[in-house]
Order: sequence, then C-alpha cells, then structure tokens
Amino acid sequence: MASSTLFANTLTASFSTTRFPTPIFNNNSLEFLSSTHSNYCFKTNSTRAKKLKVKDAVAEAPAVSKSEGNQSEQRKLKVLVAGGGIGGLVFALAAKKKGFDVMVFEKDLSAIRGEGQYRGPIQIQSNALAALEAIDLDVAEEVMRAGCITGDRINGLVDGVSGNWYVKFDTFTPAAERGLPVTRVISRMTLQQILARSVGDDVILNGSNVVSFQDDGNKVTVVLENDQQFEGDLLVGADGIWSKVRKNLFGPKEPVYSGYTCYTGIADFVPADIETVGYRVFLGHKQYFVSSDVGAGKMQWYAFHKEPPGGMDGPPW
Repeated sequence: MASSTLFANTLTASFSTTRFPTPIFNNNSLEFLSSTHSNYCFKTNSTRAKKLKVKDAVAEAPAVSKSEGNQSEQRKLKVLVAGGGIGGLVFALAAKKKGFDVMVFEKDLSAIRGEGQYRGPIQIQSNALAALEAIDLDVAEEVMRAGCITGDRINGLVDGVSGNWYVKFDTFTPAAERGLPVTRVISRMTLQQILARSVGDDVILNGSNVVSFQDDGNKVTVVLENDQQFEGDLLVGADGIWSKVRKNLFGPKEPVYSGYTCYTGIADFVPADIETVGYRVFLGHKQYFVSSDVGAGKMQWYAFHKEPPGGMDGPPW
C-alpha cells in the first residue's frame, strides 16, 4: 500500500515570550482540526444517543495485508503524528478510537511548545465540541467540566473609546436549538493534559523531535533529532508554524507577517458585570483589545497592535 504524508495546519505557533508576532502562511496545507470546544448541561439523553449513532456510523480503520510465505496476516495501518499540541492530540485520539495504530512524536510534552505556559486559555466553540463528542464523549465531557462557560452571557464588539456596543453575539440560541454544547474557554494546559491522558503514554513518545522524513511509496519513515527512525503508513504533520514536515513536503518557506503583534496575559480580576458579560472586543484604529472571563476569578486579555516585525520584549517591570 502506498504511504502518505499530510500536513495539518493546526495554527499552533510557539514563541518563547509573551509577545507574539502573527504570521500567515500562503500554502495549500490540509487542515484537519482547528480547535476543540465545550458543552452545556441542557443536553438530553436523546442528544447523546444521536451523537452515538453518528459515531457508530463512521468506518473503522482499514487493515493492511502482510504476506509471509503462504500465510497472510492483517495488521492495522500505522499512523505517525509529528507534534503533540492540541491539533496533533485530537487527531491522534480520533485515529486511535477508530482502530489505527498511532504514534505521536512530541519534543517537550511538559510545555507542549509553550502553548499552555505563554498563550493562555483557548475558546472552544459549539461545533468543535460537537466534533470532540463524536470522537470521544467521555473526553468531551471532561473538557466541558473543566471549562468556563461564556456562551450564556453577552459577548461581542464594542467601541474602544466609549465602550458602547457595536454588536452582540448570541452563541447560546443557535447552540440550544441544535442540541449543541455552549461555548467555553479552558486553559490550554488543562485541555492538553486531558487529551494526552486520553491518548495514552504508550502512544506519545515524549522528547522526540521530528526533523525530516522519507516516503518511498510503500512506507514513510520519520527521522528524529537524535537520528532514531520510525516507519509507518501515514505521517501527519501537526508540528506548528515552524513545521519540519511542511518544510520537507512543500520546501522551505518563511511565514508572512500579518502586520500585527499580539500581546497577552491573565489578570486576577473580577469585573462588576461578570454575571452578564463573557467577553468584549474593544475596537480601535489599527488595534483592538479583548477581555474574557476564564473562570476562577481571572480575566484573560490580549491586544493586537499594528507594528513592524522583529520587535523584542523589554525587561520585566
């Protein structure tokens, strides 16, 4: 069977400080999953049964025939995943649940490319959580319990000077009408820990950095930084914006700076309108600022500012 190499553009850029340039790639990379999301307590047993039916309708993993002499044995297709961030782990969980033999390569699972330490919480929308439910209902419910619901409050765009509302987003009604979970936010590290635990230590090879691969048409072989090699039938590149898989697949290409840099942080702060407002996007000229409840008496903020590329953080206050 011919081997395949795919690149999953998971948009999981990593940086070493709290200041992030916002790059954009212009290629035809394949995007499997963008993010995972959350659920709400109004879900009924019939909704659960409906999702289980959808889940059961998905075909299981095909097997590969391996002939030795006069005997032929069936083996599972082996899927190699470069990158143990959110996208890589969700894909690995889905493949594992469908019966594939999966192996995930991650260079540092404790930090997962700095996402949890520096990038703060992630918002999980209704459609993404529904997809996660179809993959693994138990995992989705654990994510829902750990998340902070924002979709049942006012969210939207406001004037950055006056604070007056431009538009309010009703994410609750469309979700409720379709029996979908309601938008939440969750710590990236918490989400990644849930996913990693569900994928399993036996599947994730920590401390392994994929630097290249070879595809001979029958199998694909990944090469790690320490020169170890692993063979599989399929390679999925989920190794972030500086992906080695993408570089090998499409050739070297620098990201295109969007013109904006993102600054972000988390504050111990509870606003007076916390019961009615989930998040606000304050719009300004060539800049905007976002504040969002992330639960536990904390607010996440991030600001996009138009400025030249290549800036550096100053010394801490």
